[in-house]
Amino acid sequence: MRLISSHGFARSAVLAGFALSAMLTGAGAASADPMSDLEPILNSSCSFSQIDAALHEVSPETAAQLDAAPAQKNAIKAAYDQPVEQRRAAFQALIAQQQQMGAVAQDSSAFGSQMDEVVATCSQY
Repeated sequence: MRLISSHGFARSAVLAGFALSAMLTGAGAASADPMSDLEPILNSSCSFSQIDAALHEVSPETAAQLDAAPAQKNAIKAAYDQPVEQRRAAFQALIAQQQQMGAVAQDSSAFGSQMDEVVATCSQY
């Protein structure tokens, strides 16, 4: 089953989700090790809703791409709404699935700093 398209996941995953979106193929992609950029979010005590709200403030473009892909956003939310270790495993599985479908991580130093800012502000929402 194909939960997330390569481009959709690339810009939706930041979430923050969220910032996950910027991690694989597409503009604004993250580092070659997507999990390292996601660690702050994966370890955050913020809810998905808080991460999503912070993402809308920090990176409206990424948030808009995530909002435009409701199936991908729901998959990310389901993966995020678990205890930290299960959350990490779920995101690793999502990333592995995208890589198997041909998505390639690219470098973008801005992604990691955006994720740090999302985590630093998410508790305000």
